Amino acid sequence: MPATRPRPASPGQAMVEFALLSGLLFLLVMGIFDFGRAIAIYINIAEAAHEGARQMVLRSNYSSSPPDTLIVNATLAKIGGGGMILTEDPCLPTCTTPGSASTPTAANTGYIWLTPGTLQPDGSRRRLTGNHSVTVKITFLYSPMTAIISNAAGPGLVLSASSTMRTEY
Repeated sequence: MPATRPRPASPGQAMVEFALLSGLLFLLVMGIFDFGRAIAIYINIAEAAHEGARQMVLRSNYSSSPPDTLIVNATLAKIGGGGMILTEDPCLPTCTTPGSASTPTAANTGYIWLTPGTLQPDGSRRRLTGNHSVTVKITFLYSPMTAIISNAAGPGLVLSASSTMRTEY
């Protein structure tokens, strides 16, 4: 006589268990996706800040004065799009330290803060001599895509990266 398998006591039990746990499983997967996206954006803004500081050092050792499209464009070129919107910080040239940089208010946008330059009385740029430090700081307001995580995070998470380099001419 062939061996028969015993029938489960309740044939719909697996389906009910999956229905109860699937919401938590999908939330976990989307949370991992949002966390990975946040890390990718942070890496992008850190590399872009580094490239902006490098451009400030390379461009004949002149300091920056707003609007400095050369530095902003070099920073944006490093990011290469990807849905990230970065503009020059509106507080320039009045805020002179990286700590006084503005925080973006629109989701998935950011500001690029540059070391403000010193201008001559005639408005021309003054050549920096010696070992000056130049800093580029990017502040980005990250908004998660998952609704539950977005509601828990509030308006978004502020990601910030900066790079400082010394001019040695």
